[in-house]
Amino acid sequence: MVLIGCKGKKLNAPIRIQHYIERTVSGYTAQEFQQHFRVTIAAYEHLLRIIAPELLRRSPTGRPTLNAEKQLLSVIWLLATPDSYRSVGQMFNLAKSSLSAAFIRVIKALNSLAPRVIKWPEGERLNNIERRFHAIAGLDNVIGAIDGAFIEIKAPAEDPESYITRKCNSAFTLQAISDPFLKFTDVFIGYPGSVSETKIFKNSDVYNKIRTHIGNHFPEDEYIIRDKAYPVLSWCIPLYINRGNLTPAKVHFNNVQAKTREVVERSFALLFGRFRRLKFLDMNRTDLISATVLAATVLHNVCLDFQDLLIDDYICLAIGDMT
Repeated sequence: MVLIGCKGKKLNAPIRIQHYIERTVSGYTAQEFQQHFRVTIAAYEHLLRIIAPELLRRSPTGRPTLNAEKQLLSVIWLLATPDSYRSVGQMFNLAKSSLSAAFIRVIKALNSLAPRVIKWPEGERLNNIERRFHAIAGLDNVIGAIDGAFIEIKAPAEDPESYITRKCNSAFTLQAISDPFLKFTDVFIGYPGSVSETKIFKNSDVYNKIRTHIGNHFPEDEYIIRDKAYPVLSWCIPLYINRGNLTPAKVHFNNVQAKTREVVERSFALLFGRFRRLKFLDMNRTDLISATVLAATVLHNVCLDFQDLLIDDYICLAIGDMT
């Protein structure tokens, strides 16, 4: 399309796909929808019902807000792929500024759901988690596995050295506790990649809540498991450090603990395999980076509430990236 400017100059208007949602997405089967958006259509429709009011402009002034469906679908696409804002905007018939505004709006709405979606187990759910952990390798009383993962970013303008990891790239650290169903029961994001896992752990909300009210989290002396990077606590049990003098019983414990702890590694693999943008977040606002990661973990948990036949595919994809 060519437009004529006020001085007679030809201006090239952007060419965008028209009615992609109405004419194409609406005709997808459930399988096709998930192949494109990496979430099930049931999970998407559930989210849309919950956050649609948050995505609509409340003020009567200004330009009309994009419909909630277009906002949510375009942002899920952004999280699920490394595609540029320009290409996603073309697909959904959105200017880059409109897509950027929708992204912030959706991320904020998903963050508001975090306390309802990412929560510590209790009651019968806690009992189910304990039983499933026991079924993995025989460990009793385990209700979570904790670990950290790097979210690679471009070097920030301020204090870039503090974000450099042991792998010599710039990153934030995501700390998460996972249950055996691959759901996150706690996440903590915001510390630069150079900060030790122990320091992050001791400054996390869950650490301070447990220290204050341990019985609320471990009513029957349950505990979480972790690798040797974390401190030894009565409710956080590490591997025995192997200096060549471990007894057979301690070697056995290390083996079953490591096998049981694989659930948090699989949870991270599922998160990164499903939401490919988390491989590298090219953002200027560090606060938006943390919010984006939290939003992705919310989506991760919501997806697991609905039938998802591609979980193993996403995990294998993420594992393939690391090899």
